[in-house]
Order: sequence, then structure tokens, then C-alpha cells
Amino acid sequence: MTPLRRLRSLAPVVLLVAACSSSTGGAPSADAAPEGSPSPVATAAPSAVAPSAAPSDGTPSASADRAPTAPILDAPWATETLTDVASGETFRLADLAGRPIIIETMAIWCTNCLRQQGHVYEALETLGAGVLEYVLVDVDPSESAAALAAYRERHGFTGRYVIASQEFARALADEFGDQVLNPPATPMVVIGTDGRVTLTPYGQSKSPDEVVELARAHGA
Repeated sequence: MTPLRRLRSLAPVVLLVAACSSSTGGAPSADAAPEGSPSPVATAAPSAVAPSAAPSDGTPSASADRAPTAPILDAPWATETLTDVASGETFRLADLAGRPIIIETMAIWCTNCLRQQGHVYEALETLGAGVLEYVLVDVDPSESAAALAAYRERHGFTGRYVIASQEFARALADEFGDQVLNPPATPMVVIGTDGRVTLTPYGQSKSPDEVVELARAHGA
């Protein structure tokens, strides 16, 4: 056999050996790191953080659920310190702002006052306990805290009963007129949850239904 024919007969064998060497990883791939270099560390792509979305059902956010700010009562009669004759607690009418408040001036001897208080307590049974603040102000300077506390207990009343100081009585009269210090006229002042102050008509005892209507009109 001639040398040329021998080379031609060996060509398929050479090609087969080359193919086998390539399939067993004999040659490095183009992406392989050079020998001795550190292997690359795979890092995961950060996940997207979705912004907080407002509720799609119209539900208000937490900030929208905050209770409204109580109105500011800064009149002299609202900032005067009063003392509950039953508990000894001191308070100001301004401290009660944000809730409906009924204020009545009275005296222990006043039968009109007693009738009016009975109507208010009957109205409170309809409105529910704790719905409003009921403050009774004894404006007779001859009556004492002890006597007023005994009057409250004797009738089973539950409101805040206080003795008016001269300064407090004067501040009421300056705001609402001297008639507010006349107990038989059944003076009544209603303060709403929005700070609105209403002086009811003098000389007539309000019925339980009228008291309920007044209270509800002022936020109860």
C-alpha cells in the first residue's frame, strides 16, 4: 500500500479519537475560570418589595380611625376648679370636653330643681349610662357641701354635685345673665361634643323626652 493510501485509511480513526477526547472534558470550555482562580459565588436577585397599598374596599387607614380632638372650653366658668361633694374629686368643666354635658344650677330647697333632676335621670335611663356628664351646681351660698352630699344620697342621684364658689357663680352670670343663678327658673346649659353651648329657656321644666332630644342634638 502506498503512503498516501495509508494516510487516507487512518483519517476516520483520528477523527473518532478527537471526538471522544472532546466529549470527556479534555478541553476547557470558554466560560471556565482559569486554574487557581476562585469559583464565582452566585447571588440571588433581590425580590421586589411591593409598596403598602391602601385597602381596596375603602377601609380607612389607622390614622383615619383616630378619635377627633376634643373642643377647647376656655371660658372662665369652664376653667374654674370644682369639687364633687360625694367623691371629693376636683375637676373643671373644660376637662369634660368632648362629651355632651348638662349643667343645672339648683338649690336644695328648690322643688322645681328636684322635679327637673328627676326628668334628667329618667332621660339618662333612655340614653344609657355614661353617655353624658351631668353636673349640678348649688348656687345658694348658705348651703354646704355636706348638706348637698346628703341631698344627693337621699334621692339616690348619681350626677356630679358641686357648690358654686363666688367666682364661679359670677362667671356663669357674666356669660348667661343673672337669671342663671335663680334655681326655680330651672336653668339648664347643654354643651355639645363639638363645644357648642346652648342655654335652654328659663321657667319651664324639660320633660324626659325633651332632655333626650337635647342630649342627642348635642352629640349623645
